[in-house]
Amino acid sequence: MSGPEALRFAANLYRLPAPGGYFLVDAGLPWEAKRLLRQLPGPPKLLFLTHHHLDHSGGARALWERFGIPVLAHPREWPYLTGERPRPPLPVPLLGGWLANLAPPLPKEALRPVAEGDEVLGWRVVALPGHTLGQVGLLREGVLIAGDALRGRGLPPRWINEDHEAARGTLRKILELGVERVYLGHGGPLGREEVEALARRLGV
Repeated sequence: MSGPEALRFAANLYRLPAPGGYFLVDAGLPWEAKRLLRQLPGPPKLLFLTHHHLDHSGGARALWERFGIPVLAHPREWPYLTGERPRPPLPVPLLGGWLANLAPPLPKEALRPVAEGDEVLGWRVVALPGHTLGQVGLLREGVLIAGDALRGRGLPPRWINEDHEAARGTLRKILELGVERVYLGHGGPLGREEVEALARRLGV
């Protein structure tokens, strides 16, 4: 299997090979969309969103408008993606709520549901709740695209996780899945030994 190709934006986006082309995991900030579109070799088969946060989903509307591709996300994330529910504010005085919700909303017709156990072009969908309640990743041959389930060599900070205890449980789940390499939304990939060391340090 060809490995994921990281595209370095505010969050790591990934280009994954698929029969007859490729698909994208995550879409960056809304103001990064023009740069992202310039970097793409042609229309992706689809866009898979790990979760609704602005740095992962902000470019989704531009991709959908340009290519008409389906946008796959867990239904728990949909109200934030469509603008029906505001995203939680960022930790910026006065402007946090405004900044968190700068992404152009997606129409419901753009969205397709995914859930634990579904298959997406040869990858298995894995639920990775905690950072957001509907966060999902993709697993194939010991490789996990994990969104913000981990950040660097730790968990995302408690204040930015919707359910910190669930995030701790997701760390344990990653090990139980037999994952050998984890590709993150922020920071470089982690090997299994690094994930095991993190679980020991956190007592998970």
